[in-house]
Amino acid sequence: MTSRPLRALAFAGAVAASLAAAPGRAYEVNERITVYGYAQAWAVLWEQMEAQKGLTQFPSGDQAADAVSGFSLAKARLGVRFAQPDWHLSLHVQARFDHDPALLDADIAWSPRRWLSLHLGQFKIPGTYEALTSDRRLDFILRTDITTALADYALSKAQDTASLLYGNASYLRDLGIALKGEVGGDALTVRYFLMVGNGLGANTYFGGLTKKEYFITNRAQFFYGARLELSALKLATLGLFGSYNRHDNIVFNSGRAIYDIDRRTLGGDLQVALPRTGLRLAALGGGGRVRDDFDGDGKTDLRYSGWAVSAAWDLFTVLRNAGRLLPEGHALEIAGRFERFDQEVNESGLRVRREQKTVGVNYVATSVFKVQLEYVWRRTDDPTAPVPDLANNVLFAQVQAAF
Repeated sequence: MTSRPLRALAFAGAVAASLAAAPGRAYEVNERITVYGYAQAWAVLWEQMEAQKGLTQFPSGDQAADAVSGFSLAKARLGVRFAQPDWHLSLHVQARFDHDPALLDADIAWSPRRWLSLHLGQFKIPGTYEALTSDRRLDFILRTDITTALADYALSKAQDTASLLYGNASYLRDLGIALKGEVGGDALTVRYFLMVGNGLGANTYFGGLTKKEYFITNRAQFFYGARLELSALKLATLGLFGSYNRHDNIVFNSGRAIYDIDRRTLGGDLQVALPRTGLRLAALGGGGRVRDDFDGDGKTDLRYSGWAVSAAWDLFTVLRNAGRLLPEGHALEIAGRFERFDQEVNESGLRVRREQKTVGVNYVATSVFKVQLEYVWRRTDDPTAPVPDLANNVLFAQVQAAF
């Protein structure tokens, strides 16, 4: 780390330490309607861009910078929850306003019993616990690579740059119908989540002449996803999940391109909270196959897998237990994570591996403000790249305000 990142680190730490806030909550319009929102801004203090090293502009000879610093708006969300208890009905709508504004959630739920709720609309698909956790409550600024990959590649994202589905972002969500519920008590709680969906990702639908959509033909084939959780004594939670997504010979809205989607995923996770210590431990992992056979070579288009282990320790919990008077709802956390992600294209035998080690400090001031400062060591081993062992480390901070 250079002196410039060190100076930036000291400055960001001073800003984080100076923040304080009164207890906060979502704004209640009345007893049935709740409005909430949050925004997250990044300050990239220093990030390596090793792939740009040696890039020269012709004919001026200008050499490209190989690092980046700057500010960006990471997230801006606004949501509304409406409840009609007499009918056991609820509605949750959430939109994003960063980059391209878009709908995230539109979830109509009927919940007659604790063990049964029926959901119709667009919402998060079964995946890792991290995927199902709101951005505003994550221990780290970024989700793990495998969490995002399991959602994107379970749905319609393609890894081939020639595909019209290349880069399709699912936002961890799909449109469909789901059953959720839980049984048991504090000693042991069992939760389930079953879903049938389009299998295309958020804001991407099927529709024919009546309402032309992203794809204009589809047989009675869907995305199927499931998650099962076992929680013991509210201290440890084990989760297992998987999905199957297949669509044969669907037609893109141009009317000229025909695609197949054939995807499978499987994974699990574990969360442990040690009482009175402020220490939270977690592990997650999984993998999947993309068997669309986009190029018609009879091989699996993509095999991928990954895992991560992490820990977050709230120092304020320890100090409170030692008798120190500290404001309730505030936390000062030290967090660390190691993750690995592997992928192989077209059964080539060439495996691309990315490893990341993250250390960070989080300051939480009730539900209103949150500041996170992290340093990430990144190493990507890619035998096909001009620089086969990229090391794009980053030091960055995130400030979150919410209501």
